[in-house]
Amino acid sequence: MPANNFYEGFTQALFFSGSVSVPCFLLNNYHKLGISDREMMLLIHIIHEASENRDNIDLPKRISTKMGLSLLELNALIEGLQDRGLLTINPDAKNKDPQHDFYFDFSGLLDQLIELWGIERFRQIDRIENTEEKDNKLTSVFEEELGRPLTAFECEHIEKWLLASYSEELIIEALRRGVSAGIRNFRYLDSILREWEKKGIRTKAEAEAEDQHFQARQAKRMERSPKNKPSGKSKYDDIYL
Repeated sequence: MPANNFYEGFTQALFFSGSVSVPCFLLNNYHKLGISDREMMLLIHIIHEASENRDNIDLPKRISTKMGLSLLELNALIEGLQDRGLLTINPDAKNKDPQHDFYFDFSGLLDQLIELWGIERFRQIDRIENTEEKDNKLTSVFEEELGRPLTAFECEHIEKWLLASYSEELIIEALRRGVSAGIRNFRYLDSILREWEKKGIRTKAEAEAEDQHFQARQAKRMERSPKNKPSGKSKYDDIYL
């Protein structure tokens, strides 16, 4: 068989042999529920088996073979999920066939996912509200310092700083330094914030301590070369220019 035909045959077999539908929220957050990687793989296999409506009587053996586990190891995983209320095995009273006399119940897993989703949603809303509140406060400070209303682009820039986890205190300090230097360009303020971020500076006090170290280093250099005169440039000018 030609190599191209072999490859095409493989890709068709791979993508048309069926798939398993697993919620992305579960995949992204199963570790937060204390589910191990092996337990998650087990859940995926159970979901797949349930979707195929196969006989349950050989289910443990099929899954253990696919996962490369002994039946003892597989049962231990199932019991662990049961003990934490993530999985329940219920008798199927409607089905008299002994091969289908039980089913897996994921309601406990769903309940914990719902609780987790609710907590994260609340935190997301809280972050948005806090960001909006900080944004409005910073906008007022900027307009007062600059003596004019901010443009839509500038307001968006402030919001990006907040979303990047720059503190209000640090943003305002960068603004005041820019104003003191006579440079009101947001790119200049951005360069200051990025430089502080590289150095791990998160507060105004840390920025002032860094300034003192910088000035001390400059003073030592001047002592070594007395003929050189200070340029009067800000240490951020080269970054901006």
